[in-house]
Amino acid sequence: MEVFVARQPILQLNEEVFGYELLYRSSKENKFTYIDANRATSEVLMNSFTTIGLEKLSQNKPCFVNFTEELLLKQVPEYFDPGQLVVEILEDVSYSRDLVRVCRKLKQLGFLIALDDVVSVRDTDMVELLNYVDIIKVDIQITREIDRQEIIQAANNLGITLLAEKVETREEHQQCVEEGFELFQGYFYSKPVVLSSVDMPFFSSTYFEMIKELSVPTDLINIDKITELFEKDLALTYKLLRLINSSAKNVSIPIQSIRQAVMMLGTDALKKWLYVLSVQSAPNMPKGSQHVMKSSLQRAKMCEQVAIKLGLEHNSEGYFLIGFISLIDVITKKPIHEVTEMLPLDNEIKEALNKKQNSYRYVLDLVIAMERADFEGLEQMLYRKSLSYHELFEIYGQSISWSDHLFSEYFNYGSNQKDEKPK
Repeated sequence: MEVFVARQPILQLNEEVFGYELLYRSSKENKFTYIDANRATSEVLMNSFTTIGLEKLSQNKPCFVNFTEELLLKQVPEYFDPGQLVVEILEDVSYSRDLVRVCRKLKQLGFLIALDDVVSVRDTDMVELLNYVDIIKVDIQITREIDRQEIIQAANNLGITLLAEKVETREEHQQCVEEGFELFQGYFYSKPVVLSSVDMPFFSSTYFEMIKELSVPTDLINIDKITELFEKDLALTYKLLRLINSSAKNVSIPIQSIRQAVMMLGTDALKKWLYVLSVQSAPNMPKGSQHVMKSSLQRAKMCEQVAIKLGLEHNSEGYFLIGFISLIDVITKKPIHEVTEMLPLDNEIKEALNKKQNSYRYVLDLVIAMERADFEGLEQMLYRKSLSYHELFEIYGQSISWSDHLFSEYFNYGSNQKDEKPK
């Protein structure tokens, strides 16, 4: 499934790019299609941070994203890296004590806060909020001259940066410079540019099970169960790894297992992330993607069991992970080296996915050879190893049965008969 995000540059006085505003788009057509504001922001966040990637979207410059009052009160921005995200508050929010409290915390965490489409600063309820605002955006096409001068004066008094938006001519630009604006946005500099990528649809059944598991008190959440649910859905696991890669506090720690990724994200951040996903509509997974997902599960189980047979059970979770994401390039339609650069994986797992020989690659190659019925290759690979043809065939059959049963029980794929859940 192809997803879209538009970006429009925000320039400094020297006309160098300060950052980009990210805008919702539903297609390559460069115009806004009406959609619920919560859903629009949720899709922009997920498509930008987990699908397209900020390295491509903004060259890692700050991204301005519109937040509704509901998403702010849900504390959704808090998970993201303050160096990457500018929290842009929409003009229709109520300047409540709760909103002020949220903005105070965001400031403490290091976020820049922008107030969008300010047309007046006469609202007394706005006064306290302005203490936590870094940037005021002024639509110069609709703001009256008297109001504009009051906004400029208030910004100067509070040390707030002024951003002129909807600048369309050189004359308007020059006037804004003379008035003290420091940031600029509009068609005079650049129209929004639409970027796209291929998203991985997730299974709604897995998602709803995870919501159920996280609805209990924090000290009663079963991390093993949460990990097990991620191990059934490649799309959610991929999004999990991409989110971790977007968090400044986590990027330096290489991931060796899905459980480690879950622990690193934490249940609080996981709840916020799932809330954002819940606002989106989860599409039905195409049959082609179902086949790849099923193959990924089969590989994961087989890599895990082969590793155990070879005496590598201390790191069986790592072998499950490499089997699970070994087809990620097929799903994302990107070269595997490009995908691994975007994921915070353990270096040996990355090298193995890029076909560098190590123990991970050996196990994965063994599994792939079994899938392809490459018996000549298998004979060479099994030579002097503590694993026989008979054991390998047994593991292969068990892995097929496990993945078939998993799809039948959770994803309505193939048989609808429900037996005991595979172990």
